[in-house]
Amino acid sequence: MSLRVLFAFALLLMTQSWAKSQTTFLFAGSSSMYWNDLPREVAKVVDGKIAGRIGQQVIPEAVGRSGSDIRVYLEPGFSSYEYGVKPGQTFLDKIAAEKPDIVAMMVVCRFIMGDDAPNEGQPNHATAVTTYCKAIRAAGGEPMFYEMGWGKDDKHIEGRKRILELAKQNKIKLFAPCSTAWARVYAEKPDLALQHPQDNAHPGDAGHFLNLACFYAALTGESPVGKLPRTFHVWPHGKYEADEAKLAAFKPDAYQAKMAKWMFKHMSTNATATLDEETARYLEAVAWETWSVIRLKLESR
Repeated sequence: MSLRVLFAFALLLMTQSWAKSQTTFLFAGSSSMYWNDLPREVAKVVDGKIAGRIGQQVIPEAVGRSGSDIRVYLEPGFSSYEYGVKPGQTFLDKIAAEKPDIVAMMVVCRFIMGDDAPNEGQPNHATAVTTYCKAIRAAGGEPMFYEMGWGKDDKHIEGRKRILELAKQNKIKLFAPCSTAWARVYAEKPDLALQHPQDNAHPGDAGHFLNLACFYAALTGESPVGKLPRTFHVWPHGKYEADEAKLAAFKPDAYQAKMAKWMFKHMSTNATATLDEETARYLEAVAWETWSVIRLKLESR
């Protein structure tokens, strides 16, 4: 065997080894999925720690459009993605071609309850999520539910029940119980603001931290208590003008560079938030205890 052939073979082995050392983690959803660079921040806290993938670098990516139910990706001719796909590519095309290892879908209480209902003959939220689960598994990946819904009304209570039932039907193992964890905090500590006063649509600093803790519990299978950084990356709240100097100097990382350019206004501020130790540990404990209960329910299907 020539040296050239041996070198090519060694290079192939190195490439395969490198690929196996990475976990590609695709998020699908709208603003409460990408806010605060959530996919990137989740990847940071679970890097090398995902159960069954210990030591693997986690590579985050996102696909979707602001304000939309992920079911719209199945509408005939839909092409209004804001981030995450190549021209002419669909969500299902991306899954089939790129074969992400884990796909976290934003499964939303109000959508599963019928808000943003589709036109007659088109798939509803639950049907679309089921279709995606099958496609993800057919491509060799694992579907994950990002349970989302920040409201306090009866619709959200019922929505969480339906999402859990849908997870059971689809044999979901990875489930970030964010909405359920938020509901517990609302009940136990109503004065603890999970959202910012100027933004009742997206997670605030504490709400974002709680979501990170839920993802950590679901992905690692370990308690996040004492594990997450107390100072962490966030986006600014409310209406504000871009800092032109920071925006001009901004150098997006690999994840950020693939997102919509209007997000650079938020990303370039390099803002952080800090939680006190007592609050951080409380939210981490809520995430772990909530996930522990959900896990048992999923295993009892």
